[in-house]
Amino acid sequence: MPQGNEEHTGARIARTRRERGLTQQGLAIRANVSKSLLSKVECGQRPASPSLVAACARGLSVTAADLLGQPYTQELRRERLDEVIQPIRVSMENWDIALDWQVPARPIALIRADMARVLVQRRQAEYLPMAMDLPALINECVQAIHTTTGDEQRQAHECLAWAFRCVFTLAWSFGYIDLATVALLRLDWAAPRADEPGLAAMYGYLRAQTTFASSRYDLGMRVVDSTLRELEGQDARNALGLSAMAGVLQLRAAVLAGRMKDADEVQARVTEARALATRTGETAAYGVGWGPTNVGVHAVAIACDLEQYDQAVQLAEDVRFPRRWDRSRAGHHWLDLGRANVWAGDAEQALACLQRARRTAPQQTRYHPTTREAVIALRSRERSRSSELADFANWIGL
Repeated sequence: MPQGNEEHTGARIARTRRERGLTQQGLAIRANVSKSLLSKVECGQRPASPSLVAACARGLSVTAADLLGQPYTQELRRERLDEVIQPIRVSMENWDIALDWQVPARPIALIRADMARVLVQRRQAEYLPMAMDLPALINECVQAIHTTTGDEQRQAHECLAWAFRCVFTLAWSFGYIDLATVALLRLDWAAPRADEPGLAAMYGYLRAQTTFASSRYDLGMRVVDSTLRELEGQDARNALGLSAMAGVLQLRAAVLAGRMKDADEVQARVTEARALATRTGETAAYGVGWGPTNVGVHAVAIACDLEQYDQAVQLAEDVRFPRRWDRSRAGHHWLDLGRANVWAGDAEQALACLQRARRTAPQQTRYHPTTREAVIALRSRERSRSSELADFANWIGL
């Protein structure tokens, strides 16, 4: 078992701080957090919020993934998921050069059908089959770009952009931030050539997400607002989809505002998103699920970021998932609610939420930092040994 696998994030922050020769006061100044809060986080009395982790990572000149202990190498090896990452890295080496294939790429309609299936896998958090399919699809999309013209070539660029979007999700989820960054750059190259405003907006949406890890939330807000301005007046093959992208961008801004502890800005962005969701209803476009439910689950997550755990639990009472809703988003919601219940003091309900996340999106749950933090906190507080908690801890590799 690798060093730090049993550590909570606060302990990992403390260990890294000492390795850097810093006092708690020194890191608190660098990270712009209070020494009292940092002390409580390091000893496990307070949760290591995503914003605090990012701030400490910046102050310690390490990555947020380092402080979270990602990637969870041994656990990935247990499911042989580490084996699928390298082929993806290899396939990502080429995005613009014709391949020396002896046979042409399949018709674009067949490539699109396979890409649609991979996008469903992404939304359902089925990471292993998605990872296995992506390298060949990337190569085929590149070949199609160089052997077609007109709208077929445009569609090939669109499929390639979607493939890069899926690589971003996979890499970010497993903690391979370097690979996620490469995928984002590739998406930025492919999206304009697909001539689809929603894909360009997807780039902005993911670009803002990368600022979570660096605590550059101000930059993330600028990216979101710039992307929203670019969407205004755009024509698309999917007009409803552009409204959906505007909605998820407003939610991204709300999350960023939550990380900045700006409750007024959170309220303004959520209000804007809720108004959009009321007009569109539940829909799926550009690889995202959108609608009132998405606004509701984001409100719960943002309350957690603001450390308003009782309010998060209360808000969750109004969340109802539509039939066949995205398992990836639903699983994330159960993790957020589990985190809220841990710090609200309801251990039984916290574990029940983690189990719901496991049933909904098992691979996402197993490799999400929130899962580990919640389980470690629950184990530190249990008065008598729980076989259910022990089994769950063993399942995630603790």
